[in-house]
Amino acid sequence: MDGSGSIHRILVVDDDDDVRNGLARALSLHPRLELCTASDGFEAGYQFASFRPHLVLLDVVMPGMGGFDICERLRRFSGEYSVKIIILTGFPGHGSNEQSIVAGADLYLTKPQDVNTLLTHIEDLLGD
Repeated sequence: MDGSGSIHRILVVDDDDDVRNGLARALSLHPRLELCTASDGFEAGYQFASFRPHLVLLDVVMPGMGGFDICERLRRFSGEYSVKIIILTGFPGHGSNEQSIVAGADLYLTKPQDVNTLLTHIEDLLGD
């Protein structure tokens, strides 16, 4: 992202306050990114509907509804609205990558991710 162009809205969904707030803080330093956060599936759905993000960073392991279920629901409710979803997990397991693709994610990454590397992935997905 070269500083020109439109603002991209990103929703960060993670139940871990430190991870969620740390990612939001680091990404918000970029002048073309507007950030919003959610700590669970219910809040993610609300923020998705009201904030209308261009990209969602989504944790997998959360209490209640997990990231794969949230991903499937976001895909189903997005309709013609085009959103990119990155699954970001600290617990990679057998078949998680494949399961994220089946759920509708555009990319599967493991935590921790270097912020510059994450920004590169975001730029690639958003077409910048």
